[in-house]
Amino acid sequence: MNARFSAVLLSAVLLLSGCAFWDGIRGCPDGEIEWADVLKLEDIRYASAWHGPDDAMTVAPGKELGTVRYMLADHACSNHKLRNGDGAFLPVGTEVFEAQGYKPEFRVMADGRLFEATDSPDAETLGDFIDIDGKVTRILFLDQDERLRGELMEKEAAAFTEEYLQLSYEHDKDIADETTWDHALFVEFHLQDGTTYRTIYWMDENILGNDAYGTPAVKAIVERAVGE
Repeated sequence: MNARFSAVLLSAVLLLSGCAFWDGIRGCPDGEIEWADVLKLEDIRYASAWHGPDDAMTVAPGKELGTVRYMLADHACSNHKLRNGDGAFLPVGTEVFEAQGYKPEFRVMADGRLFEATDSPDAETLGDFIDIDGKVTRILFLDQDERLRGELMEKEAAAFTEEYLQLSYEHDKDIADETTWDHALFVEFHLQDGTTYRTIYWMDENILGNDAYGTPAVKAIVERAVGE
């Protein structure tokens, strides 16, 4: 499985699990734990798993939203439940800011990095927290080896984005269990400020990320773009 593809899936499903057993003598941390690069604030979970360094350079920080109160790495046990103020690799006291141009329900900044929401408990549709409406310039579809499979420009990109943002947010379901790796694609939304937003599209199941079931219109647009 491609390493970057695995990293995106890791952030999407937020696998905050450890790789070692409880050691009652040493206490916590209970062995080497592989944390995803996550942050929780105002009951929203964020991740920065796949962002490149150039993304943060094009977005300015806005007002302060809070600070990190607990760093998971080297401190938390493998059974730790993510709480508001927790950051996987962010030191205690790290300031968390708005990302200018975006709702904080979607993007925030900390330690010079962009973090994107992977979970939003109050959202009913993807558009309630994924703040990309009117910001998309083009959309790329890439396979697991990062090879370009298709591209949407202008009208088709706008049509796909509109369909995507209207999809019901299935945060109370584990729809990832319904997917297989066959025909899975990256969907890469290129935004006006030069940053990208990326999710996964499971073609056979017509599922986007681990969040939403696609519509027939979504599936038809993707199939035309990738030639299937």
